[in-house]
Amino acid sequence: MKHKLALFFFICVIGHYGYSQEVPTSVFANNQGERKWMIYQDNFRALYRVLYNEAAEQLDKRSAYVSSIQTKAGWVAYQQGLKQKYKASLIKFKKTALNTRITGRLEREKFTVEKIIFESHPGFYVTGCLFIPKERQTPAPAIIYCSGHSENGFRSEAYQRSLINFVEKGFVVFAFDPIGQGERLQYLDETTGKSKIGGPTAEHSYAGIQTLLTGTSISDYFIWDGVRAVDFLATRKEVDMKRIGITGRSGGGTQTALIAAYDDRIQAAAPECYITTFKRLLQSIGPQDAEQNPYASIKKGIDIPDLIHMRAPKPTLIVTTTHDFFSQQGARETFEEAKKSYNALGAAENIQFAEDMGKHQSTKKNREAVNAFFMKFLNLPGDPTDREVNLFREEELWVTPTGQVAGSLKGSTVFELNRRYHSVKNSPPSSVKDKIKETAGIHFERKLTAAVFTGKFSTGAVEIEKYFLENNKNDYALPVYVIKKTGQEEKNVVVWNHPSGKEKLLEEPLLMNVLNAGNVVVSADLPGIGELHDSDFRGDGFVRGVPFNYTFIANLVGKSISGVQAEALDLLMQFIESTNRYRGATVSALAEGTLVPAVLSCAIFNNGFRKIAVLDPPPPGSYFLETEYYDPFLAFSVVPGSIGLYEWKDLLAFSPQTPVKIFEVKNKPQSDNITQPEIVDFLRK
Repeated sequence: MKHKLALFFFICVIGHYGYSQEVPTSVFANNQGERKWMIYQDNFRALYRVLYNEAAEQLDKRSAYVSSIQTKAGWVAYQQGLKQKYKASLIKFKKTALNTRITGRLEREKFTVEKIIFESHPGFYVTGCLFIPKERQTPAPAIIYCSGHSENGFRSEAYQRSLINFVEKGFVVFAFDPIGQGERLQYLDETTGKSKIGGPTAEHSYAGIQTLLTGTSISDYFIWDGVRAVDFLATRKEVDMKRIGITGRSGGGTQTALIAAYDDRIQAAAPECYITTFKRLLQSIGPQDAEQNPYASIKKGIDIPDLIHMRAPKPTLIVTTTHDFFSQQGARETFEEAKKSYNALGAAENIQFAEDMGKHQSTKKNREAVNAFFMKFLNLPGDPTDREVNLFREEELWVTPTGQVAGSLKGSTVFELNRRYHSVKNSPPSSVKDKIKETAGIHFERKLTAAVFTGKFSTGAVEIEKYFLENNKNDYALPVYVIKKTGQEEKNVVVWNHPSGKEKLLEEPLLMNVLNAGNVVVSADLPGIGELHDSDFRGDGFVRGVPFNYTFIANLVGKSISGVQAEALDLLMQFIESTNRYRGATVSALAEGTLVPAVLSCAIFNNGFRKIAVLDPPPPGSYFLETEYYDPFLAFSVVPGSIGLYEWKDLLAFSPQTPVKIFEVKNKPQSDNITQPEIVDFLRK
């Protein structure tokens, strides 16, 4: 027994000794092997948590207001306010000539297919097929069919099955390709016939980022295509414009909800496998690709249920499945809330809910529910049974000779329309300071509550102290390195945050030059970077390694990635100011790459620096407006709504007393020998 106890003690000592010899570089290591502080196991989700908390607060305020509406007059006023906010962003679009063309016809026993091209904007082509039943009412009800995220658009077998069932029951059906799908690729590689960017959600998100930067959303273009589709139907003698319906699943459900909320000519709408609430969406799968994120929607007080409130009392059917990745709970909550406005307007029977067992799919039961809904509310009596139908080959439904507008017609793209509708003429900086802070969503509300020391390690002649900073919001802990030369007196502080994380600084040749000048470097991993980067989060807007879904949620709540990072920098400055050994020291900053806007924002709106050296700054806003194939990494931190308002250089005008010098070092072959001393000298003087 004694031997066993001795062996156990020996193992424990050796184990403990082993832990003490290997000092992890992670700030959150608890110095017991690879383990980290229990309470901060998921601290890497800091960026998402900050944005979600903002969304939750805004959504709770909206919910409280909606709950207070008790009268018909209250609902009418709420609805009118919603429509005013919702429609404002599309004022820039004008109804120009459709220039409709019929490029071909197909004959089936029960219906004819006309291949259609029209222009929703001048030179911006929409491809679709009009399915006309041979036995029909005169005029007949029509259904607009919106496709989900299929590469071949409405030609997908699942979508064909639904729309052909409609037409064989006597509905005229117009199915059109969404932007970035079917024959409407925005980034066509003519050699391969595929997108240069990726699948539908990548196409939407890559183009969508550029629209967000102008203070709009690619959803505006999706909605306008739908509005012009209704205009097209108005030109057809076969169609009864008093009986227009719209439906679609997944991304098609999104389009259905967005378009139907905008265009009052749509009598009946049946969005499928999309309707939920923003709260449940953000709690579960997160924000989706760009067209599902109208500009600053949550900040404006517009939740997904509001797309249905805007339609009241017009008939709407929410179609769901029990295992959809769009939260079923959110769908049920939306239905319960929507019933309040419909009841108040005396149309309780016009809001309906269909649910079936299944994943993200159109089940037979749900298809039949949609059939019955349109038959009732578009006044076309018949049998709602979903039947087997003969499908078309994809190529049969091509509208253009090559199967791509870009290959056949060389039309405009969203990128070109975005340039057409917007400019980069910025307002005078002196008149927009408050507007800049609001647009970036910067709120310096966090107060430092503790700086927790977690150890230190050394590499060569450099010693690194590790801390994490806690704050009164308890939403994340900020990981910090304090870097200095071993045994050297600390004279001044340089705040230097690297776009790739604080550990990257240890590899930078410039670091030793800065330390040798008597400086201590304080560096943090800002939200989205280093130890605050969630490598598992990708989302469906993941383009060339960049998770744009973060930008989408930031947009929804009226914030920005650089704004969140500026707030974190303020927390870092509080740490420096509260540390006794730095009292009386001067504090300068090295602002690098995509972090430049965050550093400058922190400097001008709250905490100043004695000097700021700007290294390899990001391009101006005009780059994103004028460069079709932009670098996604550079766009990640750009503020939605900033283009046309300000450039990052405009921030310099708000702090003229702070010397700032810009250094372009990345592409200089001898930068290590020449530029580095210049940077150090600038900070020293």
